[in-house]
Amino acid sequence: MQKKITTITLISFLLMFLIGCVATLKDYKPKSSTEEAIKMLLLIWETTWNKRDVQGNLALWHDSAKIMFGTDRKIASKKEYADILPERMAAHHTIKLGAPKINIMGDKADVKVTFDFGRVQSATTFYLIRENNNWFITSFIY
Repeated sequence: MQKKITTITLISFLLMFLIGCVATLKDYKPKSSTEEAIKMLLLIWETTWNKRDVQGNLALWHDSAKIMFGTDRKIASKKEYADILPERMAAHHTIKLGAPKINIMGDKADVKVTFDFGRVQSATTFYLIRENNNWFITSFIY
């Protein structure tokens, strides 16, 4: 009996520790002003998605973006995605982005994050470009 209580207690503490260590994009502390700008872009992406703000979300995508969607990973242009996005937002309720791993290469960057859909998590990489001092999403893969 004592062994069971000890095991349950140990597992409980371990779970609390792991849950407490899950970092989100909001928790991330940027290491530079460039990382801060990228973090803000992704926070706006997350917010516009969760508010079902199609136009706000589309504004974050580069005009020549190639946007992956669906379980069969089709690719759409930004113009095509404008018609697809409302359905995608309805299919995936709230999304939380995990703490990013940002790799900056001049005016390009890739950002690895975890999409948290509640019951499902997915590793995702955003590809970004900086034009006229603004960052835009050119694509993402999952």
